[in-house]
Amino acid sequence: MLGLLAGSLWLRTGDLPAWLQGGAPDLVARALDERAPRVAAAILAGAALGLAGTVVQGTVRNPLAEPGLLGITAGAGLGAVAVVTSVAGGGRGLLIAAALTAGLATFGVVALLAWRGGLLPDRFVLVGIGCGYALSALSTFLLLRADPWQTPRIFTWLSGTTYGRTFPDVAWVAAALVLAAPLLWALSRHLDLVAVDEDTPRILGMRLERTRLGLLALAAALAAVSVVAVGVVGFVGLIAPHLARALVGARHGRIIPVAMLLGGLLVCVADLLGRSLIAPSQLPAGLMIALVGAPYFVWLLRRSRG
Repeated sequence: MLGLLAGSLWLRTGDLPAWLQGGAPDLVARALDERAPRVAAAILAGAALGLAGTVVQGTVRNPLAEPGLLGITAGAGLGAVAVVTSVAGGGRGLLIAAALTAGLATFGVVALLAWRGGLLPDRFVLVGIGCGYALSALSTFLLLRADPWQTPRIFTWLSGTTYGRTFPDVAWVAAALVLAAPLLWALSRHLDLVAVDEDTPRILGMRLERTRLGLLALAAALAAVSVVAVGVVGFVGLIAPHLARALVGARHGRIIPVAMLLGGLLVCVADLLGRSLIAPSQLPAGLMIALVGAPYFVWLLRRSRG
């Protein structure tokens, strides 16, 4: 509700039913036509990142893991940068297609490089981190040699933003959540076993490598479509599962819905603050989340060392 009403122009709750019925004044209608897709994108992308982070942390058994370790965000960013810097007049549709394709292709490469008689969590994380740094360096190189007039929009997108989003942009994330969320919730007991150790799932008859690869592939798809909706947003996939685990315990059947709700709330609040604090200017949601996520990550490191 606050996401719809707050901004450079503050609205009233009575404006919402008038807008839904098509009877709102032009200024109010334009404001809500812009804000509604942004709020939907923030909530759905945050839910997708929270769900993907839950799966990644459970699958690789690392509480400091998040979807960025899969190389998805760096790969998607490289795909978008390549379009902006090399394709003249490339529209948003081409940028989205390139980001989605490059993100999923990056996960495939990471999984292939990490596979050596199986997919061990530690090796997968290390390969993902290495590939992520390499792809980020390529993105920086392309931006440095590009036309400076073409780079502002890609810098904004890489910082994570809901600016200019439309409902067709949100449809990708909504479809992914409708398909993946029930499936992952049904597999929550498998995820509980995978999170224990390497031996327990095999003793109980689970095909561990196939299960782990399938779970990580679903997390990769969710992370990729979230990049399409809100750009490159970090820390949500790290913070939301931790908060959910603190609230409801370690069983993934409980963590999954709570992490999705918390992830959507985090991105929505970050978007609201970014639009309202210095209105009419705006701060990207990704930067707002980083202001909270970076200190939280340092606190986690300190706590885990203790």
